[in-house]
Amino acid sequence: MFEQESIIVINTETIQNIFNQYQIQLNYYLDIIHIKIQHNYNTYESNINLGLLNKLLVSNFTIDEMIKFINELINQSKIKIEEYKDYLKLILISNNSPHLILNKKNIISNEVIEKLIKEINEIKEENNKLKNRIESIENKNAQLIKRIELIENNNNELNNKIKILELFNKEKHKIKLTKSNLHFINSIQPHKHFINSISTFPSGNIISVSADKSIKIYDIHLNELQTIENAHDDSIIYVEVKDENNFITCSDDKKIKLWIKNEKEYINNKIINKAHDDYINRVIYCSNGNLISCSYDNTIKIWKENNNNYENIKILVNFKWVASILFLEDKNILISSGEDGTKFWDLNGMNNINCIKYFEDTFCGWHDGICRLDEDRIIVQGRRTTSLKIISILNLKIIKEFNIPFQCNSISLIEDKGIFIVGGKSKDIKIYRNDNYECIQTIPNAHDDNINGFIELKDYTIASFSDDKTIKIWCF
Repeated sequence: MFEQESIIVINTETIQNIFNQYQIQLNYYLDIIHIKIQHNYNTYESNINLGLLNKLLVSNFTIDEMIKFINELINQSKIKIEEYKDYLKLILISNNSPHLILNKKNIISNEVIEKLIKEINEIKEENNKLKNRIESIENKNAQLIKRIELIENNNNELNNKIKILELFNKEKHKIKLTKSNLHFINSIQPHKHFINSISTFPSGNIISVSADKSIKIYDIHLNELQTIENAHDDSIIYVEVKDENNFITCSDDKKIKLWIKNEKEYINNKIINKAHDDYINRVIYCSNGNLISCSYDNTIKIWKENNNNYENIKILVNFKWVASILFLEDKNILISSGEDGTKFWDLNGMNNINCIKYFEDTFCGWHDGICRLDEDRIIVQGRRTTSLKIISILNLKIIKEFNIPFQCNSISLIEDKGIFIVGGKSKDIKIYRNDNYECIQTIPNAHDDNINGFIELKDYTIASFSDDKTIKIWCF
């Protein structure tokens, strides 16, 4: 039996016009035929789905064709009508007796149609707003694309400038300087006694240690001085910075201390007590986390971190006293120097560390007395205290010796300038070319007492420190 449709719809032509107006796609479920018939003073009408009618009649009519067919059908005599209380049944005698059911007054109202039209208009308005938003986003995207293109162009220009600058720097290293123009720009006096060592943080701030047992950190940007009083129990000999948050110190109190930044201040977080039996001259970080220290007790010690403490894993002996050490990590070679000369140690076999070369005719009296000039050369003081010797790391031979007018305490390489700076048992600073060791500048009376060392700062500046308790800033 063909049952009535439960979908509430409106007149087919009205629906079609509305949906065509707003370009809404119809499917066959909305293809409705409105059938109306008057019988025995009663009006029966209903909305019949075209798909169901086609299925019923085993045909494939369009709406117009189906309306025409039904009109003709109703007007024909070969139809039987049965009237019930609420519906009318039309039985087609000539077509295997299919039948249609029309309800009494079951048609959608004009109010519903108006509501539908209103909803469609609202949808259309929302669509227009969405379209405007999409257009606005597309415009912004176009602007953003233009900005990105501009940034990329600027980046390309900057990269080109960087390449030119890198090329210029490479060429600049080849230039043989005949004159240096280092000049004084500032001086600070952070300590009460002579300064033993200074270092620099990546930020450019300077840290210094002194015989007054204190650590001073000088903020070069804010011109402020932070003090750690009584950082050790005796004169602090050396300081080395690991990064912005960590540094290490050693002292005449035979202790090694590691410091860490806690908010704005540095605090001591690890101590190696009785690290040596005499004054400790230098301690250095290794990239694998180990520490290496040297002392007047005639030993070099290698320390390994274990359970948040450091344990001594190797001791090198048979020295008179060791003033300085230099670790060549790329070659795994340790260089020691002191009163009994300079020695090269192969650290590749930690269980059996061998001295691979001994230069007896050299001397180092201070912790900054050895300097690496490049991949293959180091410089150290000769046995005659007013001479410097260049040693080839590759060949382990002295390849050059030249005289200086005073005993050397410190040598510092300024790589990008192709020079190294020397200071010592004199008030003067001397600057030498790194290629032919020619002295190209002398700064007489740079300090009021012996000069103990240098560090390179940012922006072509260096700092020197002295027994006169001052740190002086110099600029090229």
